[in-house]
Amino acid sequence: MTDYRLELHRIKRTDPSENENFAIRNASTYGLVEVVQELLKDSRVDPSAKNNQAIQYASQNGHTETVRLLLGDPRVDPSDDDNFAIIYASEGGHVDIVRLLLEDPRVDPSISGNWAIRLASQRGHVDVVRLLLTDPRVDPSSNDNEAIWFARQKGHLEIVQLLTEHSFRVDGPEYNKNIL
Repeated sequence: MTDYRLELHRIKRTDPSENENFAIRNASTYGLVEVVQELLKDSRVDPSAKNNQAIQYASQNGHTETVRLLLGDPRVDPSDDDNFAIIYASEGGHVDIVRLLLEDPRVDPSISGNWAIRLASQRGHVDVVRLLLTDPRVDPSSNDNEAIWFARQKGHLEIVQLLTEHSFRVDGPEYNKNIL
């Protein structure tokens, strides 16, 4: 494993908030927990820069500990930019991150027409779909049953079954009437 102490020393000699807080956004993208910890201690660093991209990128790339660290900072808002943190985590199948994000009352997994469950269904992430279905705000039949349509189209039959068990509507538009 790379020793990041030298990099941290270099950061301390420069302004880590340069380039729209690139340092924390980049460290979060790669899950560099120690670097993120050090950067969060620096008052010049804004972990919410560029619509909270740090938590979005950490969520997208499956860096659970980085997400946990960022959620612990009051400046970070995981719901910013249309809740992309949970959408990215769901799309990537990062169930532990989805769980962490669902625990934050600011996060709404049903935003943007329930994109989180639709993408998790399309990608075949059964555990994420199962977890999202535990949240009463999630509507698996939204957008004319796109979640089940995506899952069936991709051959994710276990997800089709899960969604069918959770109030699947069969009264959508004509192209959806035969999806089962």
